[in-house]
Amino acid sequence: MNILKDKVLFHMHVMWYESQMINETLDSLYLALNNTTLNVDIKICLNSQTYIEQPIKGNADDMFNEFINHFVLKNAEIIHKTNDDDFYNIGDWRREIYNSEYKYIIWGESDTLIPEDYFYILENINIFEPHILSLSSRKMWDDSWKIVEHVSLQNLSKSHEELGILSCGGYIDYQQLCKFNLEIDKINIIKLPMNKIDGSMLALSPNLPSPFISPNQHFVGEDTCAEIFFKKHNIPQYHISTRIKGHNYNHHLKRTNTPNTRNDEIFKKYSSQSKQAMYQFLNNLTI
Repeated sequence: MNILKDKVLFHMHVMWYESQMINETLDSLYLALNNTTLNVDIKICLNSQTYIEQPIKGNADDMFNEFINHFVLKNAEIIHKTNDDDFYNIGDWRREIYNSEYKYIIWGESDTLIPEDYFYILENINIFEPHILSLSSRKMWDDSWKIVEHVSLQNLSKSHEELGILSCGGYIDYQQLCKFNLEIDKINIIKLPMNKIDGSMLALSPNLPSPFISPNQHFVGEDTCAEIFFKKHNIPQYHISTRIKGHNYNHHLKRTNTPNTRNDEIFKKYSSQSKQAMYQFLNNLTI
């Protein structure tokens, strides 16, 4: 067996206040796994740190009870990050988890539903150069994202309010995701003229140069850092242009049991530190 052809890693970083929306994400993962013979390892980071956000009631750890017994996690590797650790977030996780023994290392996100044939597609892809692979987005905020939008949405001129579930700002459930993706049966994979990454459901091939995220970048813009890094190293982005991911940026359960928001001064402090680390890292790159 050639492990690079037969095994992928799906991983996800979950903050405690995201817990109430995770079951639907894991449900979609389970259904996608049923449509493939590919070996899929699952690794989850449960982050109960309260350096930025504080729970309104109970302990942050208690929030994970919402989903921790989900059947798809039965054989998953679970990593815990707590206040006993230094500040740690999704940028650290994505940087550290990269492992070249897999055909693909997939950036799952807590707010993103997985297309039912996603792993089937990965099982049947054969691209023999180091690369990244993305799923299509719904209609995005501006035209700079047009190249990664689903082919049937790229030329729509309706407002986001008119587009409803077809807008990146709208909520799409799993049934709606499947229905939309079935409208074009053909799986079309293209090589993009330039890289454009939003992070969720990005798949990384083996043998990529790394680290592609600044060693001091904990969160905020880690996908932008990877995008610029891969551009500078001429790493191509392949793209599944006829399948959208269910990335619900504005999920109504994205922040529960906490009064804290991204407008708080403490969030802005950590965010600014991460951005400065990214700029320094990218400015010092030598190719």
